[in-house]
Amino acid sequence: MIKLKLIHKLLVAMFACAALVLVLNALVMRASIGRGFVDFLHQQERSQVELVVPVMADWYAGHDSWDELSRNPREFYGLVVNALLQDPEARFEPGAQRPNNQGRGRRGPGFQGAKGGQGPVARNGLPQRIFLLDADFNRVIGDVPPDYQKDRLLAISNDGANIGWLGFAMNRGIVLPAERAFITQLRNNLLIGLGLGLAVAAVLAWVLARNLSRPVNQVATGIRALAAGDYTQRMQNRGGDEIARLGDDVNRLSMVLAEHETARKRWMSDMAHELRTPLAIISGELEAMSDGVRPMDKEQLDSVRHEVNHLAVLVNDLHSLTLTDSGALAYRMQALDLDAMVQLSVDSFQGQAAAKQLVLVYASPGQAIRINADEQRLSQLLRNLLDNSVRYTDAGGKISIMLKKDGQQAELTISDSAPGASPDECRHLFDRLYRLEGSRNRNSGGSGLGLAICRNIVEAHGGKITAQPGPEGGLLVTATLPLDT
Repeated sequence: MIKLKLIHKLLVAMFACAALVLVLNALVMRASIGRGFVDFLHQQERSQVELVVPVMADWYAGHDSWDELSRNPREFYGLVVNALLQDPEARFEPGAQRPNNQGRGRRGPGFQGAKGGQGPVARNGLPQRIFLLDADFNRVIGDVPPDYQKDRLLAISNDGANIGWLGFAMNRGIVLPAERAFITQLRNNLLIGLGLGLAVAAVLAWVLARNLSRPVNQVATGIRALAAGDYTQRMQNRGGDEIARLGDDVNRLSMVLAEHETARKRWMSDMAHELRTPLAIISGELEAMSDGVRPMDKEQLDSVRHEVNHLAVLVNDLHSLTLTDSGALAYRMQALDLDAMVQLSVDSFQGQAAAKQLVLVYASPGQAIRINADEQRLSQLLRNLLDNSVRYTDAGGKISIMLKKDGQQAELTISDSAPGASPDECRHLFDRLYRLEGSRNRNSGGSGLGLAICRNIVEAHGGKITAQPGPEGGLLVTATLPLDT
């Protein structure tokens, strides 16, 4: 089976639609040309026959009866021809002589039939096709067709009274050669126009199909570049249609993937650094003790154990982050009092805060704030946030925790004192392994993954967490969680 490209499908579809419209229009016009022309000729003949009506009325006024006229066809056709001569557009057969207007009257000029070949003869022998009926539709003179229609007859009146009817037999089609040639020429011109129309439709369909398929091909090229790992290509999109917006979306996707690729590389580099540092320290300590440079005493072993613990914390946090990223953690949602949990977590950190001479204050809302959450993960969230503040706040500072309702959400804020962070640093605070120390020294402890885990936990509960410079010179972390409805 042949697989058509998009440009070919568009070309076929647009050309088929245009061709169908043109062909149907041509067929309708071709069928109506002959019928319309015949109707036009009949209307023209009717307007000519109307000229005979007053002549017949005048003749009847002088005779009070159709009897004499019915016995004298020559006189009847003479009156008809004289009346038709009043039409300047009346036509004559080739070789016919136009008579003069002398002797017009009751009898008029003599009328010679077809054998004589002289005398006026209107189109297709119109005089011979005219017939006269009396007031009761009885034949007076002329060949009356059996299927004539009374509504097509022309009334003849005298002093307001109907005295007869005048009609003519209509031709069933095109009779004269000139008329046939005219209709044939019209139909030929219609076929020529149809051919030209199809040619123009094919050209326009090709141009439109090419213009419509070009941006689609550009989008496809961009997507293939993304699939190949090239995130630097950008498409030049014009207009505001759906394809242009799709191109903009692909450009944004390329930018996001480029950022993720950069973050992944930074993540790998940072992770290698975090793992290599404790391992290098452990290796150095063990090698020094093995070579006898340092004694194998409790102090040296405690140093090694400290690095092993740090490495264990890093590995555990990395495992937790991997689980929260992949959604593998099983969240057991239940109704919880967030106020009670925050109070419990604050109390558990009072000892660490006092050791660093920090003031840890919690502004309770004074009422239960019910949320639907996983108790274990929510406790981990609170521990990580409080541990981050206690660990990085300078000694003698203050940490303020506040909980309140904000519409259909619970809002938890943790504000600490110096050191602070710039707005740009706050945007990256929840990135993995990100620390505010530019030198990335490890003296303050921590794995650099705690806040990233916090973000995953909050988002898993349908909430949002942000950080910004705090009013007390430190950080202001805000976590919002939906209330239990």
